Amino acid sequence: MVEAPIPIRIPPLRWRAPALLWIPAALALSIGWPAALLPTSPELRQLALVGDAVVFALAMTGLWLRWMIRGAPRARRVIVRHVVVWGAIVSAAAPFVLTSGIVSVASPLPAGDVSSLSFSTIASLVPLSLLLGLPTVLVSGSIFALVALTHPGRVFER
Repeated sequence: MVEAPIPIRIPPLRWRAPALLWIPAALALSIGWPAALLPTSPELRQLALVGDAVVFALAMTGLWLRWMIRGAPRARRVIVRHVVVWGAIVSAAAPFVLTSGIVSVASPLPAGDVSSLSFSTIASLVPLSLLLGLPTVLVSGSIFALVALTHPGRVFER
């Protein structure tokens, strides 16, 4: 009885051809879908676009460094992991960076009176920020990995 050949190595991922078409399309889809869910609030839509753009800029820089040092990734989960890690960092930092915006939306305080907020008050918003940010970047990273990259066939030994 002849058994199926065992793959020796998994080839690295490649950019989907033509790359000049697929990479911008993947970035537009993965960065733009959260903003499409917020059609009535232009402030939140802009915040979602800027946040996702920052996450993808950091994740693509980290991915480029990994690509230069260790070679192309062999699985899409590496790309998704880069996006999720940077998304977690940006989501955790967001309450500290965007304090005035959060105060104007979530508090009866005047928009300019941020001085009355303590560090613990701002830090208490980190779990909420992670709860909203992590699923968003997980879906965004998955969309980017599926649209922009293709997996060539496996190499078999006979």
